[in-house]
Amino acid sequence: MKALVVFATFSGSTQLAAKTVQESLSEHHLETVIKNVSQTTPGDLGQYDVVVLCSPSWDYNGQEGMLHEDYIPFMESAKGQFFSNVKFAVVGLGDSSYTKFCGAVAHLEKFIADLKGQLMVESLKIDGFFYDQGGNTQKVKTWTDQLAGKLQS
Repeated sequence: MKALVVFATFSGSTQLAAKTVQESLSEHHLETVIKNVSQTTPGDLGQYDVVVLCSPSWDYNGQEGMLHEDYIPFMESAKGQFFSNVKFAVVGLGDSSYTKFCGAVAHLEKFIADLKGQLMVESLKIDGFFYDQGGNTQKVKTWTDQLAGKLQS
């Protein structure tokens, strides 16, 4: 089984979370590739059995709870394409002091629904990744282990 982990990051925390997902999936014997969303095309999605989308939430263009701006052109270019045979999962990093905590997750889940993809597990929302990097890395690993279990069942 082949997996793609797609991320965008400002501070590096989402990249660290995505790297943890990649390593954990590899431990479960999935051939796993990690790519920045700016280097990913919608056509890439169809080449994998499972795609994990990772994004922080930000205030973008005056709107709180938006996903990383690099996802916007990627999502625009995917409009009208369908990936019903692809399994998806979402990791969102955020800050609970904002009104829309991990709002990027809702945007990515809608994107997956628009692609007719299969959301495999409940999306992971991480609060303040760097404030407890060790604990939050473990949360990502535990979540990824659950995802791998679903994929292998």
